[in-house]
Amino acid sequence: MRTSKVTEEEVVTFFKKHRFVTWKQLTSHFGITRQALQKKLTKHPYLTSLNNNHQYLALKQFIGKTDQYGIWTYKGIVFSIHGNTPKTLMHLIHSSNCGLSTKQLEQITSVMCRGILLKLLKQGEITRIKEGFDYIYLSSEPEVRRAQLEKKGLVSLEILVEAQVSQASEKKEEICNLLELGEDDYFLRRLEMVRSVKSGRSKAQVGRELECSPDTVRNACETFEKYGAKGLIISREKSKYKMTDTVEKEILIIKAKHHKWSPEKIGTEVRGRNIDISNQSIRTFLEEFGLVGQKKTRHKA
Repeated sequence: MRTSKVTEEEVVTFFKKHRFVTWKQLTSHFGITRQALQKKLTKHPYLTSLNNNHQYLALKQFIGKTDQYGIWTYKGIVFSIHGNTPKTLMHLIHSSNCGLSTKQLEQITSVMCRGILLKLLKQGEITRIKEGFDYIYLSSEPEVRRAQLEKKGLVSLEILVEAQVSQASEKKEEICNLLELGEDDYFLRRLEMVRSVKSGRSKAQVGRELECSPDTVRNACETFEKYGAKGLIISREKSKYKMTDTVEKEILIIKAKHHKWSPEKIGTEVRGRNIDISNQSIRTFLEEFGLVGQKKTRHKA
């Protein structure tokens, strides 16, 4: 744990050296909280990775040469100068000559984005028209969309664009409501697992792509076969409590009174007060404040 004051220059230099990092690496190296680090970066815009659960960060000023779409890939980690995945997809679609299909967008971004596209469609940020067995996503701006359709040779079918969006809003209201849960939601991730397996990928391959175990993929597929899409939702109850300011204060007070207690023991105490929170969440929180050491390991004599 560092005791000297961390400067803005030190944080920037750390980014320059490593090219991309995680918040955990930053808090561990500098010994200050994520909020304190964010203040150090107010003058230095940073990007979050499109893949790997958006856990990696890179300062915009240090990213390498991007491709024609504004995408920079380094050691398998993908960043976009346009921002997060939804912003990147909107930019790609609005600036395309004749719209883009789901497959094309996934090839450009290296991210499975069907769920995000449906959410953007419901929000009116993009539109789409069916072409054969696929959808072509188009700009939500009438003039831009019409130009895209003209280059596609589909301008005479422009009325079908609005019809497709209307049907999606009226007839599939339940599914759209589920998509409001967010791009990284439990339901969408499990649904993507099922879709990927049904498209021919192995469970192990899907597990690697979504950073989970093959058993998780297998359970999602088995649940889907038994109960359908609804089973993927009701199979997990959401935690009643989140890491709110009140919960954080409770943890800090307990740690102050019992400074030798481990996160696991604090977790037992907190849950005894009817606050449902995991030991790992408590450990992560305390690590940010430098209030917990590494787990002790036993060595064989």
